Amino acid sequence: MLLKIPRLYDSHTHFLATGEFAAGLSLFDLPSAEAVQDIKLEGKTAFRGGWLVGFGWDENKWASKALPSKDLLDKVFPNHPVYLCRADGHTAWVNSKALQALGLQSATGLLSEKDHLQSWEKIPPYQKEQQRQQILAACKLYNEAGFTHIRDMSCTDELWALLVEMEEKGELTLAVEENYTFHELNDLDRVIQSVQQARKSESKLLRAKGVKFFYDGSLGSETALLSKPYGGHGDNFGKTLWNLADVEEIFKRTWIAGLEVSVHTIGDEAAHHMVQLARKVSAQGFVGRLNLEHAQVLRPETIQMMKPLHVRCHMQPCHWQSDRKWLKQKLHGLYKYVFPWEALKNAQIPISFGCDSPIEPSSFFANKYALEESPKDDIKKFTGDIAVFHGHPDSTYTNSWTVIEDNQIKEVIFNEKRIL
Repeated sequence: MLLKIPRLYDSHTHFLATGEFAAGLSLFDLPSAEAVQDIKLEGKTAFRGGWLVGFGWDENKWASKALPSKDLLDKVFPNHPVYLCRADGHTAWVNSKALQALGLQSATGLLSEKDHLQSWEKIPPYQKEQQRQQILAACKLYNEAGFTHIRDMSCTDELWALLVEMEEKGELTLAVEENYTFHELNDLDRVIQSVQQARKSESKLLRAKGVKFFYDGSLGSETALLSKPYGGHGDNFGKTLWNLADVEEIFKRTWIAGLEVSVHTIGDEAAHHMVQLARKVSAQGFVGRLNLEHAQVLRPETIQMMKPLHVRCHMQPCHWQSDRKWLKQKLHGLYKYVFPWEALKNAQIPISFGCDSPIEPSSFFANKYALEESPKDDIKKFTGDIAVFHGHPDSTYTNSWTVIEDNQIKEVIFNEKRIL
């Protein structure tokens, strides 16, 4: 089958991190916690301002299934801070030197959710040339996967300035939408100002869209907020990282500024909170775009409540393949609401597909496979046109397309030039 997809779009990525871990220390194949002592660092750009940084470990792949501890890292890497991010991007495994540098205490050396996210931003930055090489590496990865457009969820002032400089030199081979992440309400005004300042230097390839925050956690870590307990019993419903009064302020102040709000919501109750709040704020006369990131579990009443809102769900079908082995066990009675792309389509709620790189490889084919195979796991079949939901919705955003034949990328035209 031949497909020609205009503006093939990965709608949820972490751009710089994708390039960083492509060239750095990947732990996706780490067979056990103890195997960190066998890591070979030659040829890896794993050090960031004196910190050893890696990404991708997952205790579910280990025979013991046990979480690691700082004691092992202290023994193997006694001379510098170590920061190893879990595969889901919601937990970090660190050593005592890292905890000391961060001003934190932890008996286990595991930092989760907000502690992890804020700590990540405190690690010394890469040098400018390192970041430039990471951007080029990320562009190459996305282009080889067929993508010409991405939506990044991790922008900073430094990254935006470097992207502007690289575009002026003709080095960018992607159209990039940027969103600025923050973790505290007292940082919101600064982030809004950053987006507004970035908009002054928008270009043919670069667009600054808005702000992003995390409202709940992940299903894998059992921190995504659910309406029923994990496993169908007990008292663990997940957690929220914000109180609703502060989120209301985020919606109002961001929409007054004419910017978009993007919020990480994986659990059904987290998404319900955000949709309810958006309706409340809209009724008060504050109206703007709300992007629900992941929206992995949605109850039917939540979907119906979205209809009067300016909402788009950014979903990653590829997560089904990674999560399917434990989804039914964790979600129990909520499983019937998981990956509701067909219900959203039928309700005419806008959807865009992405991959959440580097959490998952950026792959059109992984998403296509998940959409085709997930009905075998009792997920309602998606009847939409994947070319539409995986293409950037703005037809004026560069003249670009990707040709796919026999499950292979045959041609990538970006901004009217062939790049693959």
